[in-house]
Amino acid sequence: MLAETFVSAGHRLIGEHAPEGRDYWARRFWDREEVESRPVLGDDFRAQKKKIAEYIEEHGRDAARVLEFACGTGEFTAMAADLTPAKEILANDISEQALKITGDRVGHPGLTLRQGDFWALDGVGPAPLVLCVDAIHHMGQVRKVLERLKTFVEPGGTFIGNLWTIDNYHDYQRGRYGAGKHLGRSALFLANAAVMRATGGRVRWASYRTQLLTGAAVEPLLHEVFDEVVDVHTTRFFVAFVCRRSDR
Repeated sequence: MLAETFVSAGHRLIGEHAPEGRDYWARRFWDREEVESRPVLGDDFRAQKKKIAEYIEEHGRDAARVLEFACGTGEFTAMAADLTPAKEILANDISEQALKITGDRVGHPGLTLRQGDFWALDGVGPAPLVLCVDAIHHMGQVRKVLERLKTFVEPGGTFIGNLWTIDNYHDYQRGRYGAGKHLGRSALFLANAAVMRATGGRVRWASYRTQLLTGAAVEPLLHEVFDEVVDVHTTRFFVAFVCRRSDR
């Protein structure tokens, strides 16, 4: 279909240029609970949340400290507070609004909220459990995001995250926006890609704020970045995973 052609052509034009959504996300927050109520995507989001909760409970049972990046409104921060023995939880997001909601939601005495750009964040140190859920695909070139996330995992520690995949992306977009609007959004993405290509990536806007991989590409990439891939769980729209950093 035409929308698929536009998006595929746009990805070829973009090449290795990373998504740029920092200004976009700094001005708003993403309400996961609202998305869970949608008829098209809700079941998949709820299934992902259940799986992430299982991961946190199983792999965070000994974690004394938790780092969460792009925490949003704190759904998974709250899980970390409830399901791990962590004495310290540091939750980061670029959105002040999101962190306010997280602070109201999570009643943990060791919670620290840190506003800032993931790429500029420093001084947070490593942790035995690091989380980044529903956000990696928004934060930049996926491989580079994963490589940076790994640096925050202490030796022997665990990383839990997920990626939204492109496999059924067009079905979702048509269901949510309608075929006409989805076609328009796809055309805008292609136009953005053409401008990025022409300017060497110097000019871009928020219509390219998500890098989507195929589901089949996720696990091989995880093996390239992390020392161990413990588990991978695939649903219609997402791939969730648990990875470890070696203790050497």
